[in-house]
Amino acid sequence: MVRQSMSNVSYAKTNLSYPIYAADFDPYNRGYLVVGGGGGESRSGVKNTISVLDVSDRTQITEVVSKDLGNDEDSVQSLANLATRDGLITFAGINSSEAQQKAGKNEHLRSFDIKYPPRKKQKVEQDGHENVESEIKLIGQRSLFQPSTAPKPEQYQRLLRLSPAQRRDTGSKRIGAVSTGLARQNELIVFNATNATPDEVDIITTIDLPSEAADLDIAEPAPSEFSLAYCTDYEIYEQTYKYDFDSKKVEKTPKGPRRIYEMPAVDGNATRPKFRALRFLNDTNIMALVNRPNKTGADLCIIHLYPTGPAALIFEKQLPGRIKAATGLDVCALDADKNGNQQFVVAVAGQDISIEIYTTNFLPQSQTFTPFAKYLTMKNVHEHQITKLLWSPFHSPVRATSGATGPNGEPVPGNKNHPTPQYLRLASTSFANSVVVDTAPLRPLNPTDPDSRYVLVDPSEGPWGLVSILSIGALIVMVVAFLIQSFTGGFNEANAIGPFKYLPANVRNFLDQPASAARPFGRKAQHQVAEIADIVESNIPLDAPLKGRLRKLIDRHLRPVSSGDSDDLVPSKKALVVKDAPDGSGSIAVDMHTSKEQYLSSEEGKQAKHWHELSPEQQGKWRERLIKAGEWAEGEGEKVLIGVLFSEYAGAVGQVAREAIREL
Repeated sequence: MVRQSMSNVSYAKTNLSYPIYAADFDPYNRGYLVVGGGGGESRSGVKNTISVLDVSDRTQITEVVSKDLGNDEDSVQSLANLATRDGLITFAGINSSEAQQKAGKNEHLRSFDIKYPPRKKQKVEQDGHENVESEIKLIGQRSLFQPSTAPKPEQYQRLLRLSPAQRRDTGSKRIGAVSTGLARQNELIVFNATNATPDEVDIITTIDLPSEAADLDIAEPAPSEFSLAYCTDYEIYEQTYKYDFDSKKVEKTPKGPRRIYEMPAVDGNATRPKFRALRFLNDTNIMALVNRPNKTGADLCIIHLYPTGPAALIFEKQLPGRIKAATGLDVCALDADKNGNQQFVVAVAGQDISIEIYTTNFLPQSQTFTPFAKYLTMKNVHEHQITKLLWSPFHSPVRATSGATGPNGEPVPGNKNHPTPQYLRLASTSFANSVVVDTAPLRPLNPTDPDSRYVLVDPSEGPWGLVSILSIGALIVMVVAFLIQSFTGGFNEANAIGPFKYLPANVRNFLDQPASAARPFGRKAQHQVAEIADIVESNIPLDAPLKGRLRKLIDRHLRPVSSGDSDDLVPSKKALVVKDAPDGSGSIAVDMHTSKEQYLSSEEGKQAKHWHELSPEQQGKWRERLIKAGEWAEGEGEKVLIGVLFSEYAGAVGQVAREAIREL
């Protein structure tokens, strides 16, 4: 994977035994990701499977438990999770067998009960008690769609989404929506998701679609009030539901879904851009991902909803030109402050298997958003096309509080624990059986305020902040250029270079007066500094103990470089080797070779290994030595060591020599 950013995002990847089509995080961000996919109803030998992955470690992904669903039905096409005390209720879109569908029966909505394994602390507490094993158990399967009337059954549950989980003292009741794909008559069904196995009585509304829904999302403006938005290729619709979960009665506004936005034609072109995905930013603003005709690019749009009437396009951003078509979108809303200021983190997947991450900030005073600020670009994230892209949900952490008094005068103890470091996880899956989780650290906007909201990027570091930095940088460059010109060649007509040669002669003569007096001293100093630098450099051995060299050499020699004929970056061809110091002191030395290929063919190079080639025991020893040398900390993650070679050749040779000396 190639990254273009100065961010400190951690990276973890794993490969499963099946292509992955669906994924969803634990709704309360407890460190688990559920994925599903498979080979479908076929004889390919690839089983349809649901897996639970532990993603709590920023440097690795661990498969906790999986369930083999066989290959006599369709693969998992969509997933969504409800939280339970000790696990999840997972809804999944899985078609029945083709034979059952031809018989008019397709139980496409499956429900699974997932039990989490105990964490280390729980294992200690449960010692001596019944062992709790993680498991995935099918608890129900239902059919909400009308049976397909097509000669060949191709209809399936393409979309599945639940309303966002809320942290409330009264609990969070959620609704869900499913939509068809490849259907003769397209449907979208909204249902009560508090029932683990929804029946017909749990259906809130059924919407007949003029064409297949490209995407859908649900917001919850107020408790038990939900707003559904969905898009077809050229239109966006919205409907609001006030739902009583006890009586199962619903009040719809309006009575039928209202079309709030229609894609306009561009420059009179008959072929219009198409909506690919949408997400609610808040209850009055939607972000939409749009693909332009004929794979000519993609755009991000922010659309503002009004209580009645059409919505308005208020912001539009063109994605980088290398993205000819976008394939996925997800948005994470961070917590808002008391005034409503809030940051949103946006991830977009491109057809070139890249991911772009942006931030934008909502300004409640003007009801507008700041321009998108690019946070990170990741290229070649997977070997094949990205099938799912999603953020982990973010819930504002509980802050430390002092004691208080209850309604009856009783003392209420405070919370003395300050929030732990907060992180945001981005998961992506692909046809290549791979799962990648990137973890980005969040920070309080105002660290001195205990109630500060969290951000990924400080709003002041956005585009306007960048303009200021560039302006200051340009000024510094001009000053440095002025000083260099003054003390080297001067400003006369023969020696002036760059913009200085265009200055009038009288101005150049004026500028040259103080410089001409100091120039001899400057030139003498230059020669002295150069001589000292040559002496110092010649007396520093290449394999000197680290003492701060490793990080600098990694940044200088192992970073990807331009390929020359394109904007793509290619790996460095140099070899950076960490090895035992030749003096036998047990310290670490570093060696740099200009040709990695030539070094690896040498006697020493044949015994050198990349980080991932080391055994766990060898990695553990090198970690201790690097930490002791002050060159690496566990919080940095092991990704900084990728590309570095580790050799014990010098130590082995030294040991043999010492043993030989002892024998004499």
